Amino acid sequence: MLELRHFFRGDIRSDPEGAVQELMRAILVRAQFVPGVRHALGWRGLKQSVTAKAEGWTARIAGCEGVFGLCFTGMEEAPGWVVGTFGLSYFPGAGEELVERCSLRAAACTQRPDYMLLVREFLQHEEMSSLFRIGTLLLALDVGEKALYLGMESLSELRSRAEAGVRLPREGRMVQVIEPGGRDQDFPALTLARSFFDVLAASLAFHLGRAPCSLFERSFPGAEIAYDPAGSIRKIPAADIEEVLVALGYGEGRCDELFDSLSGAYGAPGRDVRWREGEAVPPGYEGMRWWTARKTSGYRTLDKKSLGIDERPPLTVLAGFLGAGKTSFLQHFIEYQTQRSRFVAVIQNEIGEVGLDGKLLDYTVTEIDEGCVCCSLAGNLRRAVNDILSSFQPDFVLLETTGAANPLNLLDEIGELEDLIRYDCTVTVVDALNLDSSLSRFAIATDQIRAADVLLLNKCDLVSDAGLEKARTLLQEINPRAVLFLTTRGDLNPAFILDIEVSSRGENAWPATPGARLPIHHSHVHDDLRCETLEIPGPLNRRKFLSAVESLPPKVFRIKGIVEFTDSPLPMLFQYVAGRYELSQFSQPAVTDRFLTIIAQGDGPDLVGNVWKVWKTEMERE
Repeated sequence: MLELRHFFRGDIRSDPEGAVQELMRAILVRAQFVPGVRHALGWRGLKQSVTAKAEGWTARIAGCEGVFGLCFTGMEEAPGWVVGTFGLSYFPGAGEELVERCSLRAAACTQRPDYMLLVREFLQHEEMSSLFRIGTLLLALDVGEKALYLGMESLSELRSRAEAGVRLPREGRMVQVIEPGGRDQDFPALTLARSFFDVLAASLAFHLGRAPCSLFERSFPGAEIAYDPAGSIRKIPAADIEEVLVALGYGEGRCDELFDSLSGAYGAPGRDVRWREGEAVPPGYEGMRWWTARKTSGYRTLDKKSLGIDERPPLTVLAGFLGAGKTSFLQHFIEYQTQRSRFVAVIQNEIGEVGLDGKLLDYTVTEIDEGCVCCSLAGNLRRAVNDILSSFQPDFVLLETTGAANPLNLLDEIGELEDLIRYDCTVTVVDALNLDSSLSRFAIATDQIRAADVLLLNKCDLVSDAGLEKARTLLQEINPRAVLFLTTRGDLNPAFILDIEVSSRGENAWPATPGARLPIHHSHVHDDLRCETLEIPGPLNRRKFLSAVESLPPKVFRIKGIVEFTDSPLPMLFQYVAGRYELSQFSQPAVTDRFLTIIAQGDGPDLVGNVWKVWKTEMERE
């Protein structure tokens, strides 16, 4: 009997179409729970994409530069089975060599300025799936839930020819870009489809705790496509192209009969491979991840471990009155981290506005939604954190308080959790439209503002310039030390305010050269936020350095970097946020840069430089 209920609760009898989509969702998302495990399985990122008609996903996997797209396309008839089909696409990176093997239309699409936006929203643009489709995945469950089937169909090569050739305008004249009868597309669909299938099958084996018990492969003669200027399309048999079907069976059902049924429409196979548990693995399949994925366990986030960074996840407290925009900020935060293959745990001290599938139980981690796990809190923060960390290894923990909660009352309890988490900061979302009313009616509103390290003055689009300036002045009077951002719909790039990994010029690293800037895309007014990375030429006097840290002005919000001290041969990771700082050993010898990145808020471009001058003066004092 398959052990499904620990990760899948769909009802295949009453809602087969919904159940097969829920099963695919569980396979994909549950694989992201533990960062080290997802890395070992081959995942590098996952994002849900939903429209009124369909559910889909974009994903990155190891070894592939581009993005895969997966979407539900329908059901197949098979007695005793519930079979769902999913279209698989591959969107190459704009600079990837595979662009040259795409059709002209697809290649042109990859060079559009909004290409990555189209990829993320591919379900809303039918042309994206048709241009970049590489195959079909099949997911099936027998009605008795004793067997599970995962299949793949793809052409060894997607090839198309332009019978009349293609001429395009270039520099005022028509140029022949494809000769008559020449190839327009020559795309290695099967290779890419197999890569994704391998990662997906490994994830399924990991969830089930068992390797596949059967394997099937059939090949059939393939064809290429020829088109003419009138738009007519015909298939031409091609001896060097194969239609390949691969399937894996798990459990006790007759997966062989299902494979025969689903592949029968293709005619007589050219190659027919069948394997059952106990037999020698067929050539070409020996190194597949799915054979050993069930043994994948006990991993920690690999980049943290390799960098020697404290593995306690940072905790951010999110406060603000109901309706201020906490939910919007939370959604942006989760999406931002998920796109970077990071896993977020959310603790709610009520069943909150983002009821992630709406089935939250006290203290129990029950639901996930696209890279986020959520539980509810009923007065015992340690128990809630323990419950999350015992089952998952999140990169971030975010505590969303109720609108009536006072974050100041949580600080003592958070201080007792230093063995489990690392307190990062408190973010308070303020409703610019109703600020005066909230402050006059509720004393707790003032405390929420006072408790903040970061203030988000939200709904700025609904307030006049004069009202906005009045609100800014009022917030700065209540809490002059907090960093203040003006937002609309809670849209703030989390890289401005939240913890970021440190490495030596890695993809998501803070910049490691003097004067470099964070890779942040401005979507609204942040002109008074300054970020500079300063090179540290040599070892520092520890006492003087920490004394200088304690003299920093309130507008210096965050500092992070790698330094050395004269009293120790080991480099140290320095982290500072809103007046609190921490030093920990940095144990990656390959990283030789010594630097500090400072984020501060002020009125002039020289603020960070002036801070550094004052700091150096303080350190040079006897």
